[in-house]
Amino acid sequence: MTTNLLNPKVAIFYVAFLPQFVAPERGAAPLQLLLLGLTHWLMGLPYLCAVALVSGSTAAWLRRSPATRRALDAISGLVFVGLALRLVLVRRKPA
Repeated sequence: MTTNLLNPKVAIFYVAFLPQFVAPERGAAPLQLLLLGLTHWLMGLPYLCAVALVSGSTAAWLRRSPATRRALDAISGLVFVGLALRLVLVRRKPA
């Protein structure tokens, strides 16, 4: 919640997206915006809770499986080495 409150992109999203669904003839616009924002938040809450639960159980599984952790470390290392090689070998355009 703190991340979303301090993230300017979230505020910009709500300011740009939600007003198109506000109908002034239906009453107070700020109240409508608040209800739309709460609805969006409540719809995302189950998804984010599921992501947290899956992440937690995956982390616990990785802690119990050193072989899997070594394999992921090796794959990550190969990806970084590949990206470094690409940076070294790419031809730069003259300025």
